[in-house]
Amino acid sequence: MSAPPRGGYAAWVSWLEAFRRGEDPPTDGLGPVRGGFGSYVEARLLERLSAAFAERVRQWQTALGDRIVAQPPSGPVAAAAMLHEATTRLAPLIRLADSPLVPRPLAMSMHEMLRAVRDGARTALDESWHRGLDDDHAPGMPAQRGLDPMRPTPSGMRAGRPLTPSRVDVRHR
Repeated sequence: MSAPPRGGYAAWVSWLEAFRRGEDPPTDGLGPVRGGFGSYVEARLLERLSAAFAERVRQWQTALGDRIVAQPPSGPVAAAAMLHEATTRLAPLIRLADSPLVPRPLAMSMHEMLRAVRDGARTALDESWHRGLDDDHAPGMPAQRGLDPMRPTPSGMRAGRPLTPSRVDVRHR
């Protein structure tokens, strides 16, 4: 392995501080985190990298949670749209996990974390709109606002129950 550019650790630390704050600086000029830094420095850098990534994930989860509380989805279509919009904001984290600068074992862990976070968000959104179905006394919940449109039956009549996220195919919207 070739040594990282002079000041490589300092460049990474600066980049990670900006990334942790929610910025998405370019990775130009950063060397790969493999070999060349020395075992102690590399371990410290990997620790900082993991911490910055986890902080960005936490920020994403907090923002989505705040949005769900402020305006719960009114039904499965709204929940799917909210999830889609939220997952687009994971792009900087996916780019980092896909970067050839990140060691493969850490990249795999990052992708695993992102999968778990998306699954958790999907569950939270599903539970959020289902809670509104069960509570017709909570102001502003789906029971008062009305649900996403009911699915038409083959005869053109409305089905007797709302669509659930597992029965909604958002690709055709």
